[in-house]
Amino acid sequence: MTVPKTTDDTTETIRFPLTKDEQREQRLRRRAARQKQAEDALGAAVIASPPSDTGRVISVVADEALAPRPSVREPADVDNENVDAFQTPKKRLLQISWTNLSFLLFVVIPGAFTAFYFMVLASPQFVVESQFSVRGSNASSMSSFGLGSLFGTSVQSNDSYIVSSYIESQQLVRDVRDELGIDLRQYYSGQNIDFLYRISPDMPLEKFTEYWRNMVEISFNSTTGNTTLYIYAFSADDSKAITDAVLKVSEKLVNSLSESSRQQMTRVASMQVERAEARLQSVRSDIRRLRSEEKIIDPKQLSALDFSLTQKLESELQAARTRLNTALQSVSNDAPQVVVLKRTIKGLENQLGILKEKMLLPDESENPNKPTKAGRVNEEGNIPGVLTKFEDLTVQLEFSTQAYTTALAAFETSLTEAQKQDRYFAVFVSPVRPEIALYPMRLLDTFISLLVLMAVWLLAQFFYRSFKDHAI
Repeated sequence: MTVPKTTDDTTETIRFPLTKDEQREQRLRRRAARQKQAEDALGAAVIASPPSDTGRVISVVADEALAPRPSVREPADVDNENVDAFQTPKKRLLQISWTNLSFLLFVVIPGAFTAFYFMVLASPQFVVESQFSVRGSNASSMSSFGLGSLFGTSVQSNDSYIVSSYIESQQLVRDVRDELGIDLRQYYSGQNIDFLYRISPDMPLEKFTEYWRNMVEISFNSTTGNTTLYIYAFSADDSKAITDAVLKVSEKLVNSLSESSRQQMTRVASMQVERAEARLQSVRSDIRRLRSEEKIIDPKQLSALDFSLTQKLESELQAARTRLNTALQSVSNDAPQVVVLKRTIKGLENQLGILKEKMLLPDESENPNKPTKAGRVNEEGNIPGVLTKFEDLTVQLEFSTQAYTTALAAFETSLTEAQKQDRYFAVFVSPVRPEIALYPMRLLDTFISLLVLMAVWLLAQFFYRSFKDHAI
């Protein structure tokens, strides 16, 4: 493309490189011009030649029109230096087509290596199947009919999911090593294993856990509550030994979960029972100490006895006074009979005073060391004070006994609920030593690999041809 540029003295021509669209249009125009020239030359030759030479002239003109022409720059291309690149024919370096080459690279060669691996190199894999379930006494009756999933997951279902996750975890590998003394890595580092599956016996546990998840397959059926376990190994004895070890540590896990659940449910109730029992023992100790200090067994009975004795003394005193009054009407004051009655009345009054003094509450405002009328400092104790203390301790004893009884009932209830939460690990399909290796399926795996390679190649061809068609 040229654009004239006018200056003061001369006019210069500025050349700009053609774009791809402009180059394509120029090629199409040149091709149409050559075809038109060939048609015009053919028509002129046919008109000028005799009828007998018409066929020969047409053949010569056609050969000249279709013969390759030397690269000649047209006037329109003089201003563009990049036109020769489109007119110069490229030489083909390879005579094989890209389709055949890609088929060879993407299908034939990988398929040959895959077939060689599955047929010759792949080590046989033995599979051990085992089925187990986590059961408990609180399992719903609906679960036995397969209706448990309609009412939500149960405790056993949650425990089954826990066991499934535990089997695929690094903790299982550690527990098998620490509790059973078995290192699972030794079963997958033997020399009889092919290079794709053989591992180092010193592989870190983090990486071995990823490898272990590829060698174990576990599935849980939420409808029946059963768990199916598949263990893959490269010998029959190894697969059986690995499965036994996994089931042992899994059973121990379920037992620990059950024991932990029972302890959690009974811990609070047990603490309440211990607290109530300690309170009851303390009140009983206070009662025993009070009885030992006061030298009495039951202050209530002693109080009743003193009260009856006081009433009896009052009756006798009243009778003695009556007899004294009767005797004074007939005899003098110095009569022996009157003197005896007076002495009797005085003795009864003294005894009645002592009893009444014991039955009165002590005055806190007075000095407790002050002698009483009987000349003693509460030697025999104060019955109302002792009775008040005993009644307080009796009330505390009743409350403590009731609290202890309630705590025991709650503890028994928690034990019953804990027994309902008890779970156990039940294996109903025991692992058996396999007799033959089920994997790899050499022919089927080879055929599937070839199909996958063919699908990849066809997809690549589709995208390649799609891009090529849209590139023009």
